[in-house]
Amino acid sequence: MNTKESQARSTLIGQATVGDRAALETVLASVQDLVFNLSLRMLGTFHDAEDASQDILLKIMTHLSSFKGDSSFTTWVFRIALNHLKDYKKHMFAQFPLSFEFLGTTSAMEKFRMCPT
Repeated sequence: MNTKESQARSTLIGQATVGDRAALETVLASVQDLVFNLSLRMLGTFHDAEDASQDILLKIMTHLSSFKGDSSFTTWVFRIALNHLKDYKKHMFAQFPLSFEFLGTTSAMEKFRMCPT
């Protein structure tokens, strides 16, 4: 990202933190694909990735004012997403631990077939 794009994003972030809805939508739209793709890679299913992506975008929206600009915005978003996804996976497998019996069921195999390779 060049300096001009970085300055434009910084301006949008500043506008979004003071309440400009259009700027907030633009900022969130610029990282939405990054968040979803990371979620899908880490969680493996579209349903879980969509749920986690919504949660992450909400975190970004509510904590946008804490972005200091020490790193790039996408690095900051990536860290928030990664931390959230680690917690999501930890809780997901705590509720439903994987076992050989589960993996041998037809419904489990159907879930894995729905995932793109």
